[in-house]
Amino acid sequence: MSIQLKPHLKEVNELYNKINSFDVSVRLQHTYSSVEGVHHYIKEDVRTVFDTLSKCLELNPGELGGLEDAMHSGDIDFIRLVHEIESIPEDDYQLLYIMSRPFFRSMKNAVNMDDMSWQDGRCPVCNAVPSLSTLEKESRRKYSCSFCGTRGYYTRIACPNCLTDDPKNITVISLDGEEGMRADTCDLCMSYSKTFEGQMTADNSMDELDIISLPLDIVVQEKGYKRLSPNPVGMINLCP
Repeated sequence: MSIQLKPHLKEVNELYNKINSFDVSVRLQHTYSSVEGVHHYIKEDVRTVFDTLSKCLELNPGELGGLEDAMHSGDIDFIRLVHEIESIPEDDYQLLYIMSRPFFRSMKNAVNMDDMSWQDGRCPVCNAVPSLSTLEKESRRKYSCSFCGTRGYYTRIACPNCLTDDPKNITVISLDGEEGMRADTCDLCMSYSKTFEGQMTADNSMDELDIISLPLDIVVQEKGYKRLSPNPVGMINLCP
């Protein structure tokens, strides 16, 4: 399966490619090993991030001047993206999330906690609620953090948001013709996460699978369920 084979995802795929280019190209000068006492970035890295972002997204540097000033003054705190999703305007959230990706990923690399058990359903590095998982051998469920990319195991049948493990509260939604992917929805907190068969990661990254399965997000959100972390292009709400 490939994003390129999905014509209806063309515009999203083009944006994703630009963001991926930003992720690959940006070079941070500092290591981010802790969220304590910082805003998820060191000010000396701000200029590098904005220069690379402007180039990859084909933006006029002047368009980002206000955000750059806000970062230098400490008015932007990326940890809010994890905990205050609904309080930040959608357009602002999308751009801030794109900007935050290299900082979160650097933190993940510095305190690598991949393949560990997630005791409370949240990412052990940045404390985000996951929206993606894979089912691996012996039906083990492995979640992937949309912020820092940390991957780890949590209960096979349970909601990572409200932690209910009663199967009666979990509903599975799938789409005809889209084998290997589904949404696991929680009828208690009305959140959901998307689940992929483990072998699908052989050909696509978790970010790519997230984009490929965008139609599933739309169907699930139309039923009233909410996504609690952004997709790779910073989108959370896929329905008008």
